[in-house]
Amino acid sequence: MKSQILFSAFLGIDWSGAKAKHHAGLQLALARPGASVPRRVAPPVTKYWSRQQVFGHLLVMADAAAGHAPVLVGIDFAFAHPFVDEGGYFPGTETALNSVPTSKSAPNDIAALWALVDAVNQGQPDFYGGAMFSHEIWGDYYLSPPHYQADRYASRRRVTEISARNAGRSPSPTFKAVGADNVSTGSLAGMRLLHRLRQRLGRRLSVWPFDDIVAGVTDMVLVEIFPSFYFYRLGMVSAKKAAADPAFLGRALAQYDSEPVADDFIAKGHDADEADAIIAAAALRFFARNLGFDVPLSVAMAARYEGWIFGVPYQVINRQVRPA
Repeated sequence: MKSQILFSAFLGIDWSGAKAKHHAGLQLALARPGASVPRRVAPPVTKYWSRQQVFGHLLVMADAAAGHAPVLVGIDFAFAHPFVDEGGYFPGTETALNSVPTSKSAPNDIAALWALVDAVNQGQPDFYGGAMFSHEIWGDYYLSPPHYQADRYASRRRVTEISARNAGRSPSPTFKAVGADNVSTGSLAGMRLLHRLRQRLGRRLSVWPFDDIVAGVTDMVLVEIFPSFYFYRLGMVSAKKAAADPAFLGRALAQYDSEPVADDFIAKGHDADEADAIIAAAALRFFARNLGFDVPLSVAMAARYEGWIFGVPYQVINRQVRPA
């Protein structure tokens, strides 16, 4: 279904959850309405972006959109952990929580999950989220260094991740914090970002699909993205930095109704991260116009607890949602 929402800009962010303050892999690209190729957004002062600088940049973009068309922002991290498979983000914690007098109850909705991650990581700079790994209760769910022992770890998947796999590309488990496919560290840092943005912007921020997009109120819409999926769904394998090749990237951009990058394009970042941000910005513009934001009832309950990757087909998975 075509969207009736007109956006003023489309920002793709290739995220990083690493502990360092500034990150070569943290890349931003901005697309405008139409078909022009997305352009890299340079950090304000330093050579590389920090997550705190991205936070400030998003606040500025939201303020600039006030009274005008909203901006659509896509960020490459999991907005939630799996929920519907076990009826909770952290199933089986009741006994452990009862043994720790100062502990809080397990989160049963997305706002509580983000708030928990931010609270556990208080004092960690630049939205770093790794304190979850050493927590006496929550740490048991994450496969992470230095001990690599997680009594409650399981290779769980959200409904949207299963749908992405069936459509050509599978994300890694959100509780996996080791290896090249570690998505947990970035996702926890991202959940802190979402929590703080919601605190600052209130109803002006719509985190899709958890929040409604309200005309005249919403200044910024945030969605979860999966840049490599945007290549794979086209039958284009972006492994081994293939996305850094301007001809390869240009062919993919054409499928998203975008002009190509220049022939002498050289992607910044250790792993062609700028190319991921560029394809994400083009895909945001394409899907916002051609797909829209209506979530079908068949997956609405799953999306309410787990979110959805923007652009992944809506597919009914044979699971029953079991709210705690």
